Amino acid sequence: QEEAPGIYSFPIFQPEFCKMFLEEIDNYYASGLPIRRPNSMNNYGLIVNEIGLSDTMTILQQHFLLPVAQLLFPREGAEFHDHHSFIVKYKESEDLGLDMHTDDSDVTFNICLGRDFTGAGLTFCGVMGTPSHRKATHKYQHVVGRALVHLGAQRHGADDIESGERNNLIIW
Repeated sequence: QEEAPGIYSFPIFQPEFCKMFLEEIDNYYASGLPIRRPNSMNNYGLIVNEIGLSDTMTILQQHFLLPVAQLLFPREGAEFHDHHSFIVKYKESEDLGLDMHTDDSDVTFNICLGRDFTGAGLTFCGVMGTPSHRKATHKYQHVVGRALVHLGAQRHGADDIESGERNNLIIW
């Protein structure tokens, strides 16, 4: 489904799978093992590649996400050589949102894993380097199990969470 020009969404995971995935993430948090921040902007979440799921993410990326990227973005999504897969978490007492930014990727896949939450949507501007790169063009509200896909150069920001907790799997 085209949400706005260059921004697409599609169902990828069943809600029950998202719940099980988050239970595994919670088990890792509870283990006491080291957790590295997913990136320089998010304080909460973890790098999925570092907790034993790198091969799983490679299969997901190469067999399911790559064909979508090739269809929607033939130039930027022609091939993926590697991936950076991580969880971002937004919660009232932690990170509330994220300022406008671009991603260090050719194509970004953002999959809502859920928990109950309100707010915490995404606001999009234009693609970096275009006249609209500083103009808000679209607001997207996450749906559990649904993937959002856009170019890494597409400026976007996470709106503040109002209640609950939102976890998303990001795959670059």
